[in-house]
Amino acid sequence: MPQDIPLEASERLAFTPECLANLATPPSFVLRTPTPRDKRFQRRLLNEEGVLQHSQEAMRAEMLAGLKALWGEEPFGRHEPVLRQYWETLDQFALQQRDDPDLEWSYDAEIERAIERLEIDVSQNWPGYARMRADNLHAAEVLELSPVAVMVERWSGLSLVGQFERGHLTIDSAAELREALTSLEAREGLKRGMAWAQLFITASKRMFLSEDEEKNSAAPSPSEPAPPNSKAAKARGTSPASAPSTETPASA
Repeated sequence: MPQDIPLEASERLAFTPECLANLATPPSFVLRTPTPRDKRFQRRLLNEEGVLQHSQEAMRAEMLAGLKALWGEEPFGRHEPVLRQYWETLDQFALQQRDDPDLEWSYDAEIERAIERLEIDVSQNWPGYARMRADNLHAAEVLELSPVAVMVERWSGLSLVGQFERGHLTIDSAAELREALTSLEAREGLKRGMAWAQLFITASKRMFLSEDEEKNSAAPSPSEPAPPNSKAAKARGTSPASAPSTETPASA
């Protein structure tokens, strides 16, 4: 069952995802005490897995470079403003949403669909952008798995047998654990992904307690999270520009 009485950070935390708590035999996890060694090991895992992240600015610049090379000067000159307008509105909304989390996204649906297709086209025809996108997707995957790999000490209620190396769950086993929870949700007719999201959030909060919290505060109680792979907030507004063509020349 979920941990009703908060534990001091110096203690282990017994945890069951809230969305599974009403099952006849819900899975239960024990999360280890966060230590400097655990935090160092998490950073080591990121290095061992070759995590490389590219900034939004770098991704956008590479996408524009690809479009210019694939389309040529004249088509690129016509469609670049549409793309830049979309990004500008997106960025403005990201700032506005900090003050108003309930602010809803509104944009020309045709333009948005065209830009989404355009990103796929550039990925398929411009190797530089494809590599950067793959780097970021890989980084997001490892960053999602690593807190659980480091903080989960053991579990019960699942048939999965975890593989541990150097005292911690392997990244591959963390991925298998995610799949096991998703399969359990599917069998029980529950929304898939929530159990993993709740475990991820709890492990992350516990792992990154401040030094004062580690010494003096109770461990954070589980809260209802958004899935770790949820989309970034999008911007409010409608661009008057026409949608760019999604046709791209074949790569050389």
